[in-house]
Amino acid sequence: MDQEQPSPKPSNDLSFIFVNSRGLRAGWRLLIFIGMVGVIASLLTLALRGFNRPRGTISEFVRYFSQMVQQYFIFFSVWFAGWLMSRIESRPVVAYGLPLQRSALIRFFRGYVIWGFVPLALLLVLLRTVGVFSFGNFSPLNTQMLYWALLWGATFLSVGLFEESLFRGYAQYTLADGIGFWPAAIILSILFGSVHMGNPGETRIGLVGAAAFGIFAAATLWRTGDLWLAVGAHAGWDWGQSFFFGVNDSGFQAPGHLLNPSSSGPAWLSGGTVGPEGSVLCLILMALMTVLFLALNRKPPVPKLAVKTVSADVAIQPAD
Repeated sequence: MDQEQPSPKPSNDLSFIFVNSRGLRAGWRLLIFIGMVGVIASLLTLALRGFNRPRGTISEFVRYFSQMVQQYFIFFSVWFAGWLMSRIESRPVVAYGLPLQRSALIRFFRGYVIWGFVPLALLLVLLRTVGVFSFGNFSPLNTQMLYWALLWGATFLSVGLFEESLFRGYAQYTLADGIGFWPAAIILSILFGSVHMGNPGETRIGLVGAAAFGIFAAATLWRTGDLWLAVGAHAGWDWGQSFFFGVNDSGFQAPGHLLNPSSSGPAWLSGGTVGPEGSVLCLILMALMTVLFLALNRKPPVPKLAVKTVSADVAIQPAD
């Protein structure tokens, strides 16, 4: 009589939760990266605590200069965390979007002017045409105004570097490994919009506008293979708002602005306290910019920067 074979014991191996065929799953790698950013940023904050203490009465310019310096340290914490992850994952750190090469400089300035400053100017002209915005008069052109122009230029370069690196650098690269490029881009753009909720005078349209810029920035990454055009567009738009045109930027009007504008009319059209980013016309502009950029920059046949062994829809496509 044949003996009944014992049934196999159920496997208790839960390693699939943490790893797949490519190693540690994307979600866990992203959590490690976020933890690293938090630790490094906290250490830098402690190191700069003495730098933040007021030493008597300081000028407004010095106060914003110190904030600009701190912003670069925050960007460094994101970059350094990405560099550490690149060592762990055995890939070059430039895979996360900030290669240092001559073409990167060209893309940065193209983004700054063509996809940042110029679209903002067109939006303000349109708001002026419909009667809800006035450019106002010029502030005195002197050496102090030049200092402000340089300070805000350096400040918004740091903002562009930090925010694009955080939301569309390592995070985009790694999350795309798990769920695909565009699902990752949409999630991170929504998150990018939501972090603006704490800005003074922010509105729902303004939050959607910030998320829409995130989609545009992701489109530039998809087509160019790096973040430089998005960093330039981000910095050029913010510098144009805060210094050149002097409008509110997410509810904040920077001191030392060149023009002294005014707005009127319904907030959904003029932008209200948010500034032009709070106008429904800005949403239309961001959508048109994204479509136009994708139409003008066709997807090349072979990607240079791609996640190893992952399907083509995860690849980050270069421009040339």
